[in-house]
Formats: sequence, C-alpha cells, structure tokens
Amino acid sequence: MITFLLTLLCSTLFAQVQLPDNMYPDTLHHPFWYGVASGDPTDSGVILWTKVEVDLTQVNPIPLNYLIATDADMDNIVQTGTTEATILTDWTAKIDINGLDATTTYYYQFELSDGTASQIGRTKTAPSGASNELNFAIASCSSIYSGYFNAYRRIAERDELDLVIHVGDYVYDFVDPDEQIRVPEPPPIDPLYLDEWRDLHTYYLLDPDLRLMRQMHPIAVLWDNHDTDGDDEQTTMEAMQAFHEYVPVRQQADDLHLYRRLQYGDLVDIIFMDAELYRNQDFITPEERSVLGFEQYDWLINEIDNSTAQWRIFGTQKMFGLWNIQDSPIDLPIGNGEVVDPNSWDGYMLEREMLLTHLRDNEKDNNIFVTGDLHFALALDIPIHPLDPDEYNPETGEGSVGVEMMGGSITRGNLDESGYDPFIGELLTQISYSLNPHHVYEELVKHGYGTLTIRPDTTIGRFWFSDILQFADVEELGEELFCVDGKNHWERFGTVDVELPVNEDFYVGNPFPNPANAELNINVSIKKSQQIMIQLFDIEGRRVGEPQFFNCHSNGVNTLTLNNKNIEQGMYMMKISGARFETARKIIMTN
Repeated sequence: MITFLLTLLCSTLFAQVQLPDNMYPDTLHHPFWYGVASGDPTDSGVILWTKVEVDLTQVNPIPLNYLIATDADMDNIVQTGTTEATILTDWTAKIDINGLDATTTYYYQFELSDGTASQIGRTKTAPSGASNELNFAIASCSSIYSGYFNAYRRIAERDELDLVIHVGDYVYDFVDPDEQIRVPEPPPIDPLYLDEWRDLHTYYLLDPDLRLMRQMHPIAVLWDNHDTDGDDEQTTMEAMQAFHEYVPVRQQADDLHLYRRLQYGDLVDIIFMDAELYRNQDFITPEERSVLGFEQYDWLINEIDNSTAQWRIFGTQKMFGLWNIQDSPIDLPIGNGEVVDPNSWDGYMLEREMLLTHLRDNEKDNNIFVTGDLHFALALDIPIHPLDPDEYNPETGEGSVGVEMMGGSITRGNLDESGYDPFIGELLTQISYSLNPHHVYEELVKHGYGTLTIRPDTTIGRFWFSDILQFADVEELGEELFCVDGKNHWERFGTVDVELPVNEDFYVGNPFPNPANAELNINVSIKKSQQIMIQLFDIEGRRVGEPQFFNCHSNGVNTLTLNNKNIEQGMYMMKISGARFETARKIIMTN
C-alpha cells in the first residue's frame, strides 16, 4: 500500500484517503490528473474528453484549447478549437469533433490558457467504405476493488485496435466482501447521489492502467446495473449524469440514453442495446415483459433493417444465448433451477425469439453478440431454439442465427473468488456443455477480455487472460474461434479450412465427446509434420496409463482418437506435446 494525501481534491468522499497499490493521479500533467479519453468514433469525428483538477475556491469556467494532429509529436496540427470545463459538469470537458478523415489515427491534447498541457491522447476514426480488417477489444465487469487492471494495460498496448467496446459494469458501486484486493482506507461508501457518483468515477481514474487504455484507444461504453444502481428514478438519473460526464460517449440530444449505432464502413455496424434501464416497463403479452421496451425495440428493428454492413456487432450488457441448467445431475450454486440468470435475455425468451426471427427471416447474416455481466468467458452459437435438434445441429452449428462472445471480467470475481474449488469449476463446465449443446467455449475462473478480428471472409474471436491479484505484464491466449462469412456459427475446428494465426505453429481443439468413455477424439493442426505424444494425468498430477503417439501431417486437420478403455471414471489432464509445442486439455471419463 502507498499513502497519498489528496488535499487538493474537491471530492468529499476521497478528500483524505490511503490509496491501494498502483493508484495515483497523473501529477506530471497537473491539473490534468485524470488523463484524456476519446470515444464513439464516426468516419469524420470522435468525442474528446478530459477533466481539470481545481481547488475548492474555483467557481468560474476554465477555458481549454484542444489540438488535433496526425503525428505523436503534435507537429502536424490539423484542427484546433476551444471548449471549457465547468462546475456544472464536475470540471470535465467533452467535445464532439468533426471534420476529420476516415480510417485515420489522430493525436490530441488539451491546454490551459497559460500553455499548461495534458498528456497526448491517441484515437482513430471509423472507415467510410471498404475495409480489409477491423479489430475490437471486448471488456466488461471491471471492479477496481477486486484486483489489478492488468487487462486494461494489455488492451492499451495493442496498436492494432480500432475500438474498445465495454459492455457494462464499467464502475462498481460497492466493494464485494469476497474480493477485497485493492480497497482504499477508509472504505468507500455505496454511491447514491450525483456528487458520490462523480467521486466514484474520479477515483477510478486514479488507476494508471485504466487511464492508459482510455488514452491510447477510442472507447464505446454501455452501462449496467453497477454503473446506474439507484433506489429510485432520481438517483438513477444522477448516476447516468455522472456516467455521461466521465465517459466519452455521444449524448443523444437532451436524452441520456445509450442505445445507438456506430458505423464502421461497409464491413461492420455496431449496434448497442440497453438491456438494463428499460426492462419490465412494457408488456409484450399479459405474461411476457419486454427487456428493451417498445420504443427501443422499434428503434433496434429499424437499425437492423437499415444496416447494409457485412457484419453486425450487437452490444448488450446481458448474456443473449440460452444457458440452460434444467436436468443438471447435481445441485448448482448458480441460477434458478432453469437458467443461470433469469435477469439476462434468458428471462425474456419471447422478445429474444422475436429479434432472432427477424434476423433470420430478413436474411441478416453475420451477427455477433458481445455481452458481459456474468464475469465468465463464453462463446456460444445463437440458434433460436438451441435445444431443439430439428432446428439446430450442435455438431456443425447449422441452424444458428449468429454467435456470442462474452469476453470475461476485467477483475470481478468468478467461481474461485466465490470459494469454489477449481475442480468444481471444471465439473460445472462439463455439466454445462452437456446441457447446452450450443456452448462452444466456457472459462469460469480466469479473468481478462476478448478481441474480435473481423475480415470480409472471417471473424476471429480470441480470449485473453491476465492475473488480477498482483501487477503483471504478461497475458495468455485462452482460446481462438472462427466464424465464417454467411455461416452464423463458430466453426468446429476441422470443418473449415482456416489458416492458422500468424506466429502460431499449432492449434489444438477441445476434446470430444467430453465427458467421454472408451474413446476420445481431439483435432490438431500443425504447420510442420511431426510426432505428437498424448499423456493423461490425474488431478494429483500422477501419470495414468501409457503415452499414446500419433504421426501428424501439416496438410490439414489431424483427428486423433485415443483408446482409454482402461481409464477409470474421473477428471484428468490431457497433455499434448510435439516437437515445438506443449499444451493441455481437461477431460472427464465416464463408465
């Protein structure tokens, strides 16, 4: 822990506080302590943001100059202008810039009248026509109290990104008692009123990794329940106001709503739906409530009908695909006995079916739902009725209307933080796979984010995981999945000829069937022909049975079939190793 006396802050909540590790303002650029940010790009503009730190006696507006350049040294200035920070917006400034070129990286800076300057931010405008490739990061569930924002720093370091999409719980209104990793002293209060929500956003921006991510990439953010939690309409409106003041989102005229569309040329439309603030206000039938509300749903259908982009990203806070837990062989620690989360789209099945039917009947292909809220990393196919074998084939993905990616939580707790043994997590994962044939990938313990690389012919989804309990400068690739143009499902590895990622010498799919009995299969693709060895270990790390060897070729996918007829029931680790790689997969053997 480090101690820093914030005597200059006008915050009542954090006026004098002992800060956790890796929390401090950017005093080098005083008074721009909280950095700069950009968001909601168009093909000709972007929102720019900053905040000025003031003393308690300041009441008059503070004039600001902004400069936009095409180089990081700010030599080639292409636009300048003025704005101001005022007490009415807690000394934040947000300006909607126009007149920029499409698909262009820009650098920007704010200055006081005396020349005192902020740090230099970097942003990028959207394309206006054809694109060969676009790259997006997907983030959610970032509790500053639950761990280190290592994932944010890894996102900041990705120069290829066009946009960071944050699908909710950008800030957390309380400290989870099971996740007290970085908590200030004295502990923060649960915000309720406008000044308290402003204090919370200000506190978040004392984290240098969050500041860096906002500085290096444009962001597009949704709120969720922790961003807007209020006891009544008035307190919720005050939370929304603070959110708009501190996050570079484009305000819709005099309305604070966040559902909107960002157009990324001919390749991608990003359509944000708000599944939090309008739920249960309207009834579709006397028994079925709407999660979006009639006004937003009509807007959404209109945006879909008018969308001509090759791919559509639907951003929504809540999980969109069904997560069934009926007929589970054990009592589960999550869900209501039918679905994992009835507050997600699983609790609004009629509206979900209406939306998917509209996409299917109007031949709107290439739909990618990006979601958050549940803290897990998930990849799903999105059929209308995933448990109906007449409508959906889980072996091929045929019948799906789109795919879903839940990138995982930046820090907020998963099963292990809730006190469950990792073995239980693996067991729950396997049970979930067996009950949800449309689930392609699940990770219920690790933390991080997702990335989407979208090309005209293929979308590649990747899951990246980082440590949250200590500062770390590394991450791991958890899984990589492909969705081919017009197919509307995640590819089962081996069913399509997909080029391996650059600098990757191998790809190992998930074992199937899993749970398994006497035989188990696994797909392996390699760039150089070699012998592959597979060895099983029990959960205590002891070798089980004899290693099995396979000669694998580089021209395609090798399906390896293991003979496990003498292996007892239980959970095992499968180690797969070749001349130039080694990886592992978990399996469950049944009788």
